[in-house]
Amino acid sequence: MVGIDIIEVSRIGRLKGLYGEKFLAKIFTEGEIRYAEAKKRADESLAGRFAAKEAFMKAWGQRLPWKQIEICSGERGKPFILFRGARYDGVSISHERDFAVSLVSLDDERKR
Repeated sequence: MVGIDIIEVSRIGRLKGLYGEKFLAKIFTEGEIRYAEAKKRADESLAGRFAAKEAFMKAWGQRLPWKQIEICSGERGKPFILFRGARYDGVSISHERDFAVSLVSLDDERKR
């Protein structure tokens, strides 16, 4: 199963401006927030993780709790997803100043 999502980076900034920490706490884990805040352009990083969560849900085939999906960075910054105790490596995230996009590919046998 494959999922893809794209988001305008400015949307994350607008949502943070409207809802502040409440928005961040609803969507992202503490680790994801710390990772993004350590970056020069935190909104790009958050947008990439948001897109990866959306893409994961599309590949999974249903809406899932946001914070149960954690986007992590492995060796050399390669992203992977932790969900319900399992690791999923089939994720790619790309972003630039205006947009972030993510593609997630799941093996059918890993999806439960």
